[in-house]
Amino acid sequence: MRILGVCLLLAGAAGAQNPAQNATQNAVGPSPLAALEQAAKQKTADWDTLARNLDTSILKLLPCDPKAAAAITEVSRASDARVAAVMAYLEAAGRQTALQTGAARRVLASVQPLGADLSAEKSDLAQEQSGINGQIAVLADSGQRRPAFNGAQDALRQVAALAQQRSDAADSGISHGDAAAGAVRALLDQLEAHEAALKEAQAAFEVESAHWSTYYTTRLARAQTECTVTKGGVAAPVRPPVPPPGKQK
Repeated sequence: MRILGVCLLLAGAAGAQNPAQNATQNAVGPSPLAALEQAAKQKTADWDTLARNLDTSILKLLPCDPKAAAAITEVSRASDARVAAVMAYLEAAGRQTALQTGAARRVLASVQPLGADLSAEKSDLAQEQSGINGQIAVLADSGQRRPAFNGAQDALRQVAALAQQRSDAADSGISHGDAAAGAVRALLDQLEAHEAALKEAQAAFEVESAHWSTYYTTRLARAQTECTVTKGGVAAPVRPPVPPPGKQK
């Protein structure tokens, strides 16, 4: 139950990352994963109730009472049902998280080249602005002697202003791209950690389920052995032979 609780909390944390999706699912009904989660909780509660009352119910019965074996078998089957429900949930949660992780990796891969492209464009714009500013300086020097160059200077200043706007837009794009990449990278880290935790929980639960299976098999065999011993009776202890009266010391 401890492992199940951890897994359910992890799944809830992953779902909280996408409130819009959660709202949509709540509107149309529970998602398949939520249904599996609820089933795992219910099967675990059923098993826990039976297992908790097993010792008390068996103590009231005689060794060969068939109700004892039936009670152990009932708890064992409830344990098997719980294991199946929890494993189904963990496997489904793992598949969903793997899909989300893959999607986050693709988004990050698409965002990263954008920053490089914008940086290259900003570098080109810087060279373009430098050339325009040089031309404006030349025309300004010449315009002092030839007023006909004033129109060309104005046109170059407009071009320089447009280049500055493009440069500012590139700066804004780089800033937003970095922020977006950082957010996606943080989400990817969370999803990878979530995926690893689910795999770890699944492996641990497989070990736990094997232990419970062995426990109930052993307990049923012990009950059957106790019944067999009870039916066969207990042999009387062997006493040493009594010597004849004449040979007593």
